[in-house]
Amino acid sequence: MRGCIARKIATFGMAAAAALGMLGTATLPAAAAPADDQTITPSAAAASPHVAAAPYHCVITANYGWRWEGYCNVYSGQLRTITYCANGNYTVGLWIGARPAAWAVWGNCPGSAWTKIVFQWHS
Repeated sequence: MRGCIARKIATFGMAAAAALGMLGTATLPAAAAPADDQTITPSAAAASPHVAAAPYHCVITANYGWRWEGYCNVYSGQLRTITYCANGNYTVGLWIGARPAAWAVWGNCPGSAWTKIVFQWHS
């Protein structure tokens, strides 16, 4: 009895490994790639602090040169920010999801100025 169970577990394990191996080699559909990335620079933020797409709307409320602050309303999917710095560094915010209230968002470039923010969205 013990040998029969061990053979079944081994057979199941090999089948699962083969299935996972196929998943690992499959390409992701185009829909999995971020669809509505938008970029804003400090001069663009000064001219118009709004960044909007159908699934989200963000407003930059403060620009301190090395740090920016704002808020985002996410209506569907998930959004994150990537802040690029003049010294070559960058910071990546956490993914935030849809909810009725706005999210506080910000990015820091200690010892440097921020050069652009990418608002990255996916469904």
